[in-house]
Amino acid sequence: MRRYSCYVFDLDGTIYRGDEVIDGAVEALKELRKRDVKIFFATNNSSQTELAYVNKLVRMGITAKVDEILTSGRATAKYCQSVGARRIFVVGEPGLVDTLVGEGLGVVNFNSLRVHPVEGKVDAVVAGICRDALSYELLDSAMQCITAGARLIGTNSDATYPLAQGKFAPGAGTILSALATCSGTKPTIIGKPNPFMLFHALQANQILPSETVVVGDRIDTDIMFAKAAGCTGVLVTSGVDKEAPNGTASIGGLQELL
Repeated sequence: MRRYSCYVFDLDGTIYRGDEVIDGAVEALKELRKRDVKIFFATNNSSQTELAYVNKLVRMGITAKVDEILTSGRATAKYCQSVGARRIFVVGEPGLVDTLVGEGLGVVNFNSLRVHPVEGKVDAVVAGICRDALSYELLDSAMQCITAGARLIGTNSDATYPLAQGKFAPGAGTILSALATCSGTKPTIIGKPNPFMLFHALQANQILPSETVVVGDRIDTDIMFAKAAGCTGVLVTSGVDKEAPNGTASIGGLQELL
């Protein structure tokens, strides 16, 4: 396979499933580090901060730096800033709240994910994966904010995300769909396949899309993300999708990149 100057890896289903590292991932990344190429890890999962992802990768034997982690949560925070959305209602997890607050945004339900009604104007409802705090009351509170004029912004629209032992769980897209349905509002989706977060990383490092390959396990997010950014996409069949569309390379494991 052609060698590139920049490699962008999805995490869930590509590097690991749950807390299990996928066979060949550690060895492939160690070899790529020896080649002195630029590496990024791009995830739609907004539940954790970049540091939390670094720590998880390190526990698995994979070297990573905070500035190599691209998350839909950080990209969503940047997008909120760009459109002047300062007061945010979150349907998500503490990692997403921490990321938004870290970018100077005000989270109106910072101390409780069960706030209803919300006082004052809310600029945006941000929805991501939300496992522990999800409730009818939380969805109702978010809907009231949206129908009162708040934007609906999704960190991603993934229907599922992969777990260990080949299992899957409902993804952020299921929650976003519920909010879109009850509010009658079309959401703005920031994570993959939207190339927003990758464009910023490539521009900041003066890397051309033509010299970049994106490796992931989902056609509708990772491969479309690559195409939207003008990069090469490679499907790894260790996660969600098992067969690449015509014109897209596929590999059984990351060691086949070398």
